[in-house]
Formats: sequence, structure tokens, C-alpha cells
Amino acid sequence: MSQDVTTNTSPDSPKPDTEKKVPAVTAVKIILGAVVCFALLAAVILSNVQQLQISNEIAAKQKLYNDMQSENVRMQTELAGKASNKNVQEYAENILGMHVLNPSQVEYIQIQTDDVVELPEEEQNLFVKIKNAFDRFTAYMRG
Repeated sequence: MSQDVTTNTSPDSPKPDTEKKVPAVTAVKIILGAVVCFALLAAVILSNVQQLQISNEIAAKQKLYNDMQSENVRMQTELAGKASNKNVQEYAENILGMHVLNPSQVEYIQIQTDDVVELPEEEQNLFVKIKNAFDRFTAYMRG
């Protein structure tokens, strides 16, 4: 005995599992997702490149700063060496022709302090004389 299996094809009957409608992922959605991922990756790479460039600039400026500090120390040392007493004395003797004084070459002089120079008062006009007299009178009255 054989049984005939009939399939029910009526519109109201449920469909078998193999025919369930699965939302299809379209190619447009895949491309759009890939573009977004690529844009994010490019943004991360760009920020890393900029950070690296800035770090390199900082390192270069730091090296330049250190070089300038070293040059400053060298120049300060050179200046201190040129301004030493020994170098000044050699310059004075060799270039300017100066020599150190012997104690016998020192002469002392005495200045007369008794002489005093007096300057005559300037002649004042009539109004200044009246004003000065009035100032002296008010000072006398105040005590």
C-alpha cells in the first residue's frame, strides 16, 4: 500500500521552513558599511600620522634648544676667560703699551680746601623782590 502524499497549496496554509522569507542583505548595504569602515580607518591613520609629525617637530625643536643652551654655556665660558685679570693685564701691556706702576712712581698731591668760590646772586626784578619780601614776612608771622 502506498500512501500518496499530497501537498497543500492553498494560500492560507503555512509554507514549509525552506521557503521562509529571510531579509536579504543588499549589495548597497555591504558597500556602504565597507565605505564607513574605510573612512574610520583612514581617520585613525591620519590622526596617527599627524601625531607622529608633531612628535618629530617637538624632538627637533628640543634638540635645537639643547644645542642653543650648550652654545650659550660655551660663549659664557669664553667671555669669562677673555675678561679674566690675566688677559686684561696682557692686553694692556701688549696692545696699549701700559705698565704696572712701581711704588716709587706714585706721587701724592694735597688739594687746598680753604679756597671757596662764591657766586654773586643774580639780580632780581621788582616783582620777585616783592614776592620774596612777602614770603619772608609770612614766614616771620608764622613763627
